[in-house]
Amino acid sequence: MRLSRQYRVEGIPTLVLLESRSGRVITRAGCDMLTSDPEALHFPWRPRPVGDILANTRLVDPQGQDIPSDAIMNSYKGLYFSAHWCPPCKAFTPQLVAAYDKFKKKESNFTMIFISSDRSEESWQTYHSNMPWPSLAWEEKEARGELATTLEVKGIPTLVILGPDNSIITTDGRSEFSEDPNLERFPWRPQSVQVLAPRHMARLQDTPCLILFTDGETTEVQFGRDVLLPVAEEYLLEHSQEGGLTLQFFVAGEDEVGDSVRDFASLEDVVPLVAILDAAQGAKYLLEEGVEVSTATVHNFVTRYTNDKLTPLSIRPLTPAATNTS
Repeated sequence: MRLSRQYRVEGIPTLVLLESRSGRVITRAGCDMLTSDPEALHFPWRPRPVGDILANTRLVDPQGQDIPSDAIMNSYKGLYFSAHWCPPCKAFTPQLVAAYDKFKKKESNFTMIFISSDRSEESWQTYHSNMPWPSLAWEEKEARGELATTLEVKGIPTLVILGPDNSIITTDGRSEFSEDPNLERFPWRPQSVQVLAPRHMARLQDTPCLILFTDGETTEVQFGRDVLLPVAEEYLLEHSQEGGLTLQFFVAGEDEVGDSVRDFASLEDVVPLVAILDAAQGAKYLLEEGVEVSTATVHNFVTRYTNDKLTPLSIRPLTPAATNTS
């Protein structure tokens, strides 16, 4: 279970390749790689850097005219994986098109690139004609597949944001845009401490998370962020290679999301409350009642958790009937 969570295994068979010394992931797509390269001529299938893939592909504008790839190589880029046949894409694409000028005003050195999953060249051309940004040319089928595999794109629409050096800023641009339509936080760099939102619920199911529950007032949410930030930054720096099992840090308010998490984990309705939830293990860890919530006490709490010095409690306490023995 720990290995499955560590490497985000969603189904079997799955073949994950690791560096023998560092333990770093080479690829999680070993099965796909073996299928496409049955003789293992390119084993161990190290993914090419995204920048190298883009630099060696043909880009075209909506009119079909070539665009020199070096014209955008040093810019912020949004890789938009989408298709004409996809209903969610048809709903999301007009929103991106309408906001494209906002993207450019927020970051003038930005361009979007359409990565098509269309089923015919005609569909691709029709769909691309509605977009003001370039696309990988239709014949770049291998590059489209390679980008999807390298960036672990599981479905569409997906919006991946890259920095000028082609480093990945976020693979969840769709959710970021939905939450930040005015692009106040664009290019949506990862935050060590996040305010708990609906899009984080899936992460709570997969990854251990520390949540500081507050009453939701702006000053209290900011207090929570100030308390957690030094702890989160130190922890994530030390554990950045642990993948899916890396502890995530959130501040929650008294809203529908926070209330649903409290109900799920059977947490008391008190604030402030600090809890580590590991839903996959069915376990929770609580900062002791009466302990002042501060950076020092949360740091100590996380250290004890990391060193397996905390006693887990069941997320769902046993009912009286379940405790009866015959």
